[in-house]
Amino acid sequence: MFLALQFFSINDLVLAPICFFLLWMIVRNRANNCADPFLKKLYYKGYYFKIVCVLAFTFVTEFVFHGGDTALYYQGVKDLRNALNDDFNFAGNIIKTLKLDIDNPLTPYFYYDNYEHDFTYNYMLSPSNFFVPRLGLIPGYLFFDNYLCINMVFGFFAFGGAIRLFKSFYHFFPKYGKELAVAVIFLPSVGFWSAGLLKDPICFGSIGYILYALINIFIKKTNYKSSITWIIICGFMIYHIKVYILLVLILAVFIWLFAETNKLIADRTLRGVFSFFTLSISMLVGVLMLNYFTSQEAAQQYKLETLMDKTEYQRKVVEDLAANGVALGSNFSINTSNPVALVVNGLVATLFRPFPWEVSSPAMIFSAIEAALFLFLILNFFFRRGFKKFFSTIFNDPRLLMCFVFTVVFGLAVGASTANFGALSRYKIPCMPFFAITVLLSYKAVNLPYPKFLTNIINRVTR
Repeated sequence: MFLALQFFSINDLVLAPICFFLLWMIVRNRANNCADPFLKKLYYKGYYFKIVCVLAFTFVTEFVFHGGDTALYYQGVKDLRNALNDDFNFAGNIIKTLKLDIDNPLTPYFYYDNYEHDFTYNYMLSPSNFFVPRLGLIPGYLFFDNYLCINMVFGFFAFGGAIRLFKSFYHFFPKYGKELAVAVIFLPSVGFWSAGLLKDPICFGSIGYILYALINIFIKKTNYKSSITWIIICGFMIYHIKVYILLVLILAVFIWLFAETNKLIADRTLRGVFSFFTLSISMLVGVLMLNYFTSQEAAQQYKLETLMDKTEYQRKVVEDLAANGVALGSNFSINTSNPVALVVNGLVATLFRPFPWEVSSPAMIFSAIEAALFLFLILNFFFRRGFKKFFSTIFNDPRLLMCFVFTVVFGLAVGASTANFGALSRYKIPCMPFFAITVLLSYKAVNLPYPKFLTNIINRVTR
């Protein structure tokens, strides 16, 4: 990707500390309202970790990746800012426009910017892509289009969602705060890819806000107005950016609430009857949602038949490239036309790849290490407690069941539809905390000690 803009600038010396301090003030306010000392400390540690991730993301973007998607989003922010500088009445067009087209009055600002081959304009023909610079325009205005500050704000939103995701599970598992903190807030891949001007921080943060709001409404029965507001705002953003995430989240929450309700029925016969009718209704609603959401343009690629076609196409492309002696880099394909094998291979790609021998760049090393650790933890559980025990533990706890469902469905969708490990590292971050929670709390549920290295990591990160 041609890098048309420099991300670091002399203005960072002034604007970045101001942005850091303003966000820190918000963190301090929230932390001071916490009665739990562990949670209070976590606000500060999590914020500092996120800022480190933002700095790392900005550095890697400029000096390693030399641009990429984030550069196009940043150029889009500057183009929208130029339009508003010429005529503030363009604000109405920005709010109403879902995507660019040749007749849109905003188009000249994207078509004639300093990117070669009209990259920015063509990229903004997608509604999900155009949504990002529209959001980025807010911190762009506040901090004079400073890229580092925009990244801080996007990363801060993701951090806010992570804190709320942590608090959601901390409500149910107060004894395992350290494990939950590592799983939700301090996973390196999640921290890094949710720290910049991309779709991923918006989607990841929105998941945390939505789930926390749902728990406030259905479990804690408090903060109804603010919770409903957050559900509407974050649901709206996910719907327009990555609608399939909303579909998977609704499905997982539906199953969780069903399992929670079913546990309350003491009579075995009545529980069985209720399970049958509730499960039938859940399946019907799930099918209706699936048909509706996957009929939308943004989610059509996640229909099973579409995944099969796309997988076969990717396999042929990779084979042709290899036959012609083209270096494949971080590209991969799932070589199967069998639906069952597609599910298995898609999940393996999302959760456990790249394997060490598939690493082709320094940026992939950390993803490979993280994937290898999760694979080791899963295999260690299977070896010491058994395959059946792992799944019985999950299905006996509605919260773990929700995490498992979200991980499996989401992992299949992105693993089977992505042909590049670099892109997959970004796309999979919404499900990684749920996967980590499933694995770590399953160990606790069966009293299986963590490997020593994991215990040391948890204690060091959360001390």
